[in-house]
Parts: sequence; structure tokens; C-alpha cells
Amino acid sequence: MRRPEPRPEDRAGQHLMGGFPGTAPPLTLLERIGAGRLGGVILFKRNIESAAQLLELTDALQRAAARSPLGHPLLIAIDEEGGRVSRLSADFTLLPPARNLGRIGDPGLARAAARAVGEELRAVGVNLDFAPVLDLLTNPACAVIGDRSFGEDPAAASALGAAFAAGLQEAGVGACAKHFPGIGSMAPDPHETLPSSDLSLDGLRRRELVPFRGALAPGPPGGGVAAVMAAHALFTRIDPERPASLSPRFLRDLLRGELGFGGLAVTDDLEMGAIADAARAAWDSLRAGADLALVCHTEELQERAWRRILEGLKAEEIPPDEQFRSLRRISEIKVRYAAPPLSRQLEQGDLARRHRERERIVGCAAHRAIRQKVI
Repeated sequence: MRRPEPRPEDRAGQHLMGGFPGTAPPLTLLERIGAGRLGGVILFKRNIESAAQLLELTDALQRAAARSPLGHPLLIAIDEEGGRVSRLSADFTLLPPARNLGRIGDPGLARAAARAVGEELRAVGVNLDFAPVLDLLTNPACAVIGDRSFGEDPAAASALGAAFAAGLQEAGVGACAKHFPGIGSMAPDPHETLPSSDLSLDGLRRRELVPFRGALAPGPPGGGVAAVMAAHALFTRIDPERPASLSPRFLRDLLRGELGFGGLAVTDDLEMGAIADAARAAWDSLRAGADLALVCHTEELQERAWRRILEGLKAEEIPPDEQFRSLRRISEIKVRYAAPPLSRQLEQGDLARRHRERERIVGCAAHRAIRQKVI
């Protein structure tokens, strides 16, 4: 017998990822996850005290997800790039910034370093890393990128970015290439205001898009990046009205069409200063071709975004076939990375087993030896 299609109320939450304060999940968060109004959670430093605490936290989140109408596991994401963009506690193996890997120029080392990070994230229940940064630092005044970039050479950044993504995914953690289509030529910070560029599409193809092409291409086992994060940046010669994160010109035509990307398209945080209305932008991003909208801080905005997404799905503002293709992409990423399977995770005694595994993996000598090669 064919299973009934999920209700719009349940589908709406799959398109939304939210953050929260504190090192333990608030009751309201668990209730919303259990009701199916969030399909993913993003973690920051405010949420993490230690590896042991983080495993307890992710376990509680996934237990709530198991009670949701669809029963799908959560995508649990983090920005663990290394250097100044690191959310983990000191007991983890913390990498230097990507610029160090760029200076060394060894894709094999980049892959090994990312695999170490991925193994530690996996051991504490994190299944999606918003890394690597593939922006080319063509403007030294672009402080928001700076040493987060592998450098300014497109070919080198392509090789290192693809290797870093492959290493994460070999460890069982999805990688996310960012910030599409590349913002390293801009100076303003999208956390504060909307940056803009007069680069043409041909200009992007010659430079900024080269690392993204490399990361998107199917490669060795674990290769072919799982997700791409779209930037809140305006390219006035390509779409003068909408930032890339809300633009069908970038998400549907360029990312899906020209680059042939079939994975998860994610927005940057919609609570940044570059975006005026996070709830409205969440729906606009989905209409433009994104799969997952990030609302990283405020519960009220997350709930407003869920209601706007639900309204749009019910009204079929996105054609039903497109809706279900997007839902399938989310489901495929969860099947591949959002493990251990909930059926096993909820077994009595499994958390104790996972703590023993976490003690063996997080901060281990082999990982710290790899880190020493990157310093």
C-alpha cells in the first residue's frame, strides 16, 4: 500500500533550521521539534561546554525528532571551519584557519584534517558542517572572509575545498560549500548590511565559481559536496533586486541549472542585518530554489517563518512537483548523514556506548598529530 503524502504542516518544518540559547534544549524547542516545526538545528559556542555535554544535547534533540509526525532525524549543523570560526570546546581537536591549509597547498593534508574534524563531530551527534569556505580572498579589505579563505588562487582553492569536503564526508558528516557564489571581493559584512558587487556572470565564471565547481563535481568516496550555502550578497549586473540567497537567477538557474547541483541548497542566517524580514525571506528563499532556510537565533521568528512556509505550501505557491523534489533532497541528506539511525539510538544503553566511542575519538592523539601539521 502506498504511504500517504506528508501533510503541509509536517513538510513545512523540514525546510527550517533554527538555533537556540543555552547548553540544554529549552522545553519549547523540544516541543516544536516533536511537533515537526523544525527539521534542523544549528549549534553555536553558546550551546557547547564539552564533548560529553554536546553528545547529551544532540541525543535529546534527536529523541524529540523521533516523536515528530514524520519521525525523520534532525540535521544538526555547526560552523566548524577552524581558526576564528570554531564553535567547539577545547577538548576537541581545533584546526587553525583555512589560510594555513592554503599556504601549505596540500590537498591530502586538507582531506586528512577535515576527516579528523568530521570523525569528532560525528562522535557527538553533529551531522552537517557549514564548511569549507570557498570564497576567494580577492579583496584584502573583506574582513568577514579574511583567513577563512584558502586564498585567492581559484585552482588551489578548488583543489583544497574539494579535498576538505571529501574528508568531512568520508567521516560521515555532510559538508557545505559557502558562500555561493563567492563574496571575497566585497568589503561590507552581511551580518550588518547587504554587500553588493558589479561582477558580471562571466566574471564569476572565470574566478569565484571555480572552487564551487570543484567541490560540486563528483569525486572520490565522500566527494561531491552535500550542501551549498547561498550568500546574502547583491550582484547588481545579474539580479539587481535580490541577494543570491533569495534569487532564482542564482539558485535555480546558476546553481541547479548551469552547475548541475542536486544536493541541499541552504541560506545563510536570515537574521543577519542584510535581510529585512527573516520570516518572509525564508519563504522567498524556498521559492527561489533553496531547500533549507536558516533562522539562527529567535524562536518567534522561527515560528513566523514556519507559518509563512506552511501558508505558501498550502497555496501551492511552489508547484507540487518542485515541493516534493526539495523534500526528497532533504530526506536524502538525512538518510546519508543524520545517523546513527533513530531506531538504534533510542535503544537502552546506546547512549553509553556512544559516550565510550566519543571518549576514544574526540581529541585523540592521531587527530592532534594531524593538527600539528597544519599549524
